Amino acid sequence: MRWRSRLCRCYFSSRDIFIIVIALSTFSIFLTYRMGATAGDKIVPSSINDGVYMKNSNFDDSNGAQRNILEGMELDSSKITQNAREMSPLLQRLGEIEERLLHQTDQVEAIVKVKGQPNVINRDLPVYEQAFSKHGFEVKTASGYKSAGRLVESNGTVYSDNEDEAIEEDIESQQQQQQLISNNELKGWMVLLCMTFTDGDSSTCLSQSSYAHLEPYQKVNRIPGIRNTLWKKDSFCLMMGAARRLPSLRKSELSPLCWVLPTQYEQFLSVADALGPDAKWVFKSPNPGGTIQILQPTKEKDFSKVKQYKNKKSVVQQYFANPLLIFGMPVNIRAYVLVSSVSPLRAFLHSEGLVHYRQDQKSFKKVPNRTWYFAQLKQYLKHNHGPEAATVAFKNMESIIVQTLLVAESTLAAHFAGFTDFPSDDLYRCGNCFQLLGFDLIFNASLHPIVVEVSGQPHMQATSTDEGWASNTIKQNAIDDTVKMLFSKTSVAEDVTEALEQLDSSVGIMGINCQPSHQICLTNEDLQYLLDTRRETVNKGSFQQLYPSYDCTKYSLLLKDLHRLGSVMKNEPVMTYSSNVHHNTAELHTVISTIEQYYYSKEMENNNEFDDLGPESNTEFLNSTDRRRFKKEGYIANLIDNVFDDDPIIDVKYKRPPCSEDKGTMPYLTGLYMESGITLSPTFDPIVTEYRVIVPYDSVLIKIWAFAASCDCEARLDDKYGPTRAANYTLGIGENRVSMHVVDVTHTEPWVINTYTVYVYRKKIYEDEGVFNPELPHQVCSLIQECDLRVNPYDKCGLQIIPDMTWIHLQSQFSTLPPCQSGDVPGHWLLPCSRCDIRGSCYWKHAEWHPYQCQHYKMPRDRLKQCLAGKKILFIGDSTNRGIMYYLMEEVNGTLMQWDKTHNIKVHNNVNDDKTLVSFAYYPQFWLPSNQRPVFDKALYQLLQKTLPLENSTNTVLVVGGVHWLATHHLNVVQQSLEREGLTGIKKIMKGLGSGFHQPIEGVHCLSLQEQRKLLIHNSGLHDYAVDLGYDVVETLNITMARYKDFLQGKCACHFHKVREVGVDELKPTTKTPEFYVAKKPAMYDIEGIEGEEDYDRPVYYHVDGDINALYSEILINRICAA
Repeated sequence: MRWRSRLCRCYFSSRDIFIIVIALSTFSIFLTYRMGATAGDKIVPSSINDGVYMKNSNFDDSNGAQRNILEGMELDSSKITQNAREMSPLLQRLGEIEERLLHQTDQVEAIVKVKGQPNVINRDLPVYEQAFSKHGFEVKTASGYKSAGRLVESNGTVYSDNEDEAIEEDIESQQQQQQLISNNELKGWMVLLCMTFTDGDSSTCLSQSSYAHLEPYQKVNRIPGIRNTLWKKDSFCLMMGAARRLPSLRKSELSPLCWVLPTQYEQFLSVADALGPDAKWVFKSPNPGGTIQILQPTKEKDFSKVKQYKNKKSVVQQYFANPLLIFGMPVNIRAYVLVSSVSPLRAFLHSEGLVHYRQDQKSFKKVPNRTWYFAQLKQYLKHNHGPEAATVAFKNMESIIVQTLLVAESTLAAHFAGFTDFPSDDLYRCGNCFQLLGFDLIFNASLHPIVVEVSGQPHMQATSTDEGWASNTIKQNAIDDTVKMLFSKTSVAEDVTEALEQLDSSVGIMGINCQPSHQICLTNEDLQYLLDTRRETVNKGSFQQLYPSYDCTKYSLLLKDLHRLGSVMKNEPVMTYSSNVHHNTAELHTVISTIEQYYYSKEMENNNEFDDLGPESNTEFLNSTDRRRFKKEGYIANLIDNVFDDDPIIDVKYKRPPCSEDKGTMPYLTGLYMESGITLSPTFDPIVTEYRVIVPYDSVLIKIWAFAASCDCEARLDDKYGPTRAANYTLGIGENRVSMHVVDVTHTEPWVINTYTVYVYRKKIYEDEGVFNPELPHQVCSLIQECDLRVNPYDKCGLQIIPDMTWIHLQSQFSTLPPCQSGDVPGHWLLPCSRCDIRGSCYWKHAEWHPYQCQHYKMPRDRLKQCLAGKKILFIGDSTNRGIMYYLMEEVNGTLMQWDKTHNIKVHNNVNDDKTLVSFAYYPQFWLPSNQRPVFDKALYQLLQKTLPLENSTNTVLVVGGVHWLATHHLNVVQQSLEREGLTGIKKIMKGLGSGFHQPIEGVHCLSLQEQRKLLIHNSGLHDYAVDLGYDVVETLNITMARYKDFLQGKCACHFHKVREVGVDELKPTTKTPEFYVAKKPAMYDIEGIEGEEDYDRPVYYHVDGDINALYSEILINRICAA
């Protein structure tokens, strides 16, 4: 101040003033020279080391070439050396920004602090805990949470933190409060995991005032404002309703039409009335886990329920009237989306998510135990809708998610204004925030999705059942990839420098070459965003870029609309030259789009091939030619036009005709239909409820549908929750009972008020054969697999002639073969034909399974009884194992007097004159809720306990197996359990996998041909693993694969046995026992019909039908009795 006062008193002459002006002008010119050149000149370094620069006089701006973003600081790209680039001011700036962050990260402990609500912590933390521990973090949890130690890996430490989490409210001094915040909230951690159903911007996790004081290396898994923008149902509804006013979204439905009640009650009624009586509406409680009901306000019976919402809080959405159906059931998608920056936006979609089946029509509740993951959905779409369907559907889903996040950005950015000491500066953008969101979407039949809800705290609790492994793996991988991506230390400064050099002259860098002529000058925070984006992309794991991405220019119109809307809603921003201010998504969109396109082009050059347009798992759906064609024609890059379009594929015959409001029509159907020209007998009459149909052997599948006469009812297949639309139904050999229920859907739970039954008889393959004459010289035909299910692409398919062999010669030759010494020897089906190339000339009734070099003998009963005496035989597996067990019991006893479809544990003591004990445990129990299913270890333990005492010898036999569920880890569990129980000396037999799940049936997964081939490989590996563990193996896949159409009744098309009731007077002993086993008449009795009145006092017997089941059951019996 002393100097200033002296200066003010000084006298200046004209000469002094002139000298001062000249000095200031010279200094200004010097600064201008150092900051950049005039337009049209390019400056190049004459020496890298001395920093002296000279003009490149050969540059001519008139040629229209673009100027480089480092105008005045680089050589021509064809001449620049790597050392010159390393010394460029831009690379130095980026390197400093990157090094500063990475250095700070290295200087602090990798500690994760957990805060939130105890129930959420206990539910979700174990998955996060495992991921962070895996990457070297220490996880500090608040007191009251019991860590799931078994999920924590050895390189991670988890312990309890008992520090006081709360901030005292009664602190008098603002300075003391800030100090407490700093001590209790901002120190001692790198990551704050906020596990709560709130935004976390409170004392529950982190106070608002603390967000602006976070260190650059600290991250919080919460984006404040998400709850009141996307997460809460009413907020989401209001925001998406406002988004409909944007011109660019008028033809793109991001979410269903919705209203918040009771505020918008009258608006809703007017729209519902305008859309007419066919429109349905979903009423949701705004609270998580609240009730959901589907109503039609135009109907009197529903309007009385709608009126309650005039004074009751609710969110009402338009019912998605034309959803994509999988096996006749609607599904919803749970996609995991990581948002690591809000403004500008940076978001990633995990390549795996969940697909939940839903009940149709009235409730839309989840169907228990019916969950797919994305890979299965993609395979289904490819198989049923064409090779491009999965790619188009998932690109549509990506676009919808990005548009939703862009709409939310402006609201979120405004919310951040309250987090800084100077909101008017608009400095705070929550650069430390990230959040994993759960997007719930529904596809329509044309593969266009809409967003139904968004969860800010997705359910991450792992299930302990074996069936939940896929869901657990998906959740764990999503968290693992999140941690890996967000906390990577990969240096990317050179990548970003190279990309920025490609930008044109309209872009400058603040502090390096920013000019008034530049349309935008990138600030330090902008550069930090570009560095983080590149680093996360390089380490994205199974995540894929949503925004920014190489094709994000398609969002330009939406961003322009949002930018204009933002300008109207707030005051025009004041121009500032602070290098710490960054720009929002709309302002940076052109820059980051160009950068991402550059990265993409470089990757294409490096790979020299067209990159996949979606997640890596999508590459199987399109070959390179198709991918180029789809990109060129714009099929994938286009945004969605209208998700409510009617599906053009639906045939008019499947659409429900007008229904009746007359209550008297409620029990009736107006029609019962089947495809393939099948005729009901008698002709359909609403009064008649039983019908019969006969179909040929090759009709393994029918499509059936019906319509209820009453508007209050629906026709549902099989059960009251069954599909209401045309549905496929598998037809096993023999009689199939198909039930069509008339269901009253006006109640909370559907009521079955009538049932129509169709008995469909499917003929056996040999049912219409002529009389076989064994004396004729029939050709011998071999069958390994059918051509319409060619599971092994390296083996021949169809009937193949055995040269120089007749059926008579075959019989005499095989009678001399020795018994097989194992149950897994390869073989084939053999049958006599007049000509192998004419299937109609074959005699399938005489088909026999034969190994190539040995044969499986059928054991006489007296020898079987002797063999099984003193043995305890334990079966664990599904219904195919149960069928083997009942066959064995019938063979040894001569009759079967006990039978049920047990799905628990069953012990049979009355076998072989009480000399043999047989027990069975059903596994896996698919029908139970996932959190109630016993794990395999527990099921096996209970079976062993029920069968005690057990000898540690071959007198104890354990048979394990099923259709498709068995894996090597189940065999490991068996091994560990037997070691624990001291039973390592028992005989172990594994029944191999079997044919099944090859028909597209509602509610049952269907394996594609590619998946069937993978199953064959899996079975081979399972076989080798079992043999190494000392198992006898009964190979059933090669037996059933060739005869896959010979299944008996059951949706899975995997059952080759059927137990039916017979009377004692229906049985007569077979006089002849074959010397060796062939698949002809395996039972000890011939079955004949009986007429007359039923005697309820007579004994009841059962018989196990199924030639193929009998075949591999006899092989298993041989292995039990083998020395």
